[in-house]
Amino acid sequence: MRRFAQGCASPGDAFIEGLQPGGGLEREKGGGIAELRERIREVTLRIVELMAEREKLVREVAALKSGSGEGIVNPEVERELRKAVVGRAAELGLDVETVMRVLTLLLRRSTEIQAKGQGPQGMTHMDLMRLAKRMEREGREVVHMEVGEPTLGAPEHIAAQLTDAALKGYAFYGEAHGLPELRSAIAEDLNERFGVDVKPEQVVVTQGGRFGIYLAMAATLSMGDEALVIDPSWPHYKQVISMLGCRAVVHSTSLEGRWLPDPAKLEDLTSDSTRLMVLNYPNNPTGAVVGRQLLQELVEVARRRNLYVISDEVYMDYSFGEHVTALSAGYERVIMIMSFSKSWGMTGYRVAYAVAPVEVAERMAKLQGSLLTCVPEFVQVAALRALSDRETPRAYRDHMLRGIEVICRYLDAIGAEYVRPGGGMYVFPRIPLGGRDPMEFALDLLRKRGVAVAPGTVFGDYREFFRLSVGDSLEKLERGMAALAEEVNSLRNPRG
Repeated sequence: MRRFAQGCASPGDAFIEGLQPGGGLEREKGGGIAELRERIREVTLRIVELMAEREKLVREVAALKSGSGEGIVNPEVERELRKAVVGRAAELGLDVETVMRVLTLLLRRSTEIQAKGQGPQGMTHMDLMRLAKRMEREGREVVHMEVGEPTLGAPEHIAAQLTDAALKGYAFYGEAHGLPELRSAIAEDLNERFGVDVKPEQVVVTQGGRFGIYLAMAATLSMGDEALVIDPSWPHYKQVISMLGCRAVVHSTSLEGRWLPDPAKLEDLTSDSTRLMVLNYPNNPTGAVVGRQLLQELVEVARRRNLYVISDEVYMDYSFGEHVTALSAGYERVIMIMSFSKSWGMTGYRVAYAVAPVEVAERMAKLQGSLLTCVPEFVQVAALRALSDRETPRAYRDHMLRGIEVICRYLDAIGAEYVRPGGGMYVFPRIPLGGRDPMEFALDLLRKRGVAVAPGTVFGDYREFFRLSVGDSLEKLERGMAALAEEVNSLRNPRG
């Protein structure tokens, strides 16, 4: 038997020593991990360097596009790139879905870089509204044509119902989905009005339409997904899509096309990463409405591509003809959003609702419960009272129609181009300013004349357009439009 000198470890002792923390095998193993970590670090930094190189190339492309008039997004080029990326990912044994999410984020960044060179960034109509409110606090009178808020306010009987409900104890934690009585009443109202089959479990009462949009998107989108948005559009859609780490893909409509979308072009913009289509009719900011056939064609695009459809119908009671809801299209992935803000002037009450597939409604309610707990019960009781009042929405719709008449009369006088709205509370005219920045013009109009309007650049790439809201009183709309007309005429005929 082999013997070892005193003080020398046996092979077993050496092996055991190697297993001890800090031992030889541990050091060797640790060294291997450290080396691999360093290589991962180097690869990651190389990815960052490649991203910087890619952004430099995108800026060069943007410069060339600005000279040629080519649009930001080229669906054919993106389609070919996606195909190549999927093929390469498969060759390398990578998870294709993960790679596609990363690609979508890269494409989103490309769009952002190119968009910065095609229009002013920064201020929005909400910034103008805040400035207008500050001026009012300082004693200035302001005509509000920048924001979609009916100044008529909620009827007295609805305000009284809110107070009474609070006094009767409707002021505790409630269900995240909303009061069962209100959800049932909403379902019954929609079924009666539109001949649809909405169940109470599909309804979620939300803290305003804005939050309803957020909940619907958060419940259906994951980071790296794409969503179709039809411009000009309410900026909140793109803001939420970006906030969720997703990419808004824009289909731009035009005055010449009467602001109506082209289903074929919309479908051409879809990709394997597209998950959602956003519709908004009557439209903010154009007042455009879609008929039953066009709506069905748009929904069919979503059906073929297995997309969710968020249909923002908060202006449905301001339709000047028949309103066609997306719920009537017979597609199970429609999420309809409706608010009490416009129809009953309840803007400060912050209450709306969504109608969604049951599993989506559950996700929306869980999100709302985590973030807000619930919509205050006394507000929901007031909303329940509002649902039984059909006269107020008709009266408010008629007010909006009279306001549109006022605005169109002045627009005709200055020769502005516009499509007469089929609903809603806005007119979206083209008013060329001879190259002047539209946001600067809007700021000057507010500061000098006390008239607030929203530049078209807030709603997309529409530099020569302005959104004019008719929510203020008819008297103030007359004054505001007279001031706007004077400012436009002074630009066209400057004093020599």
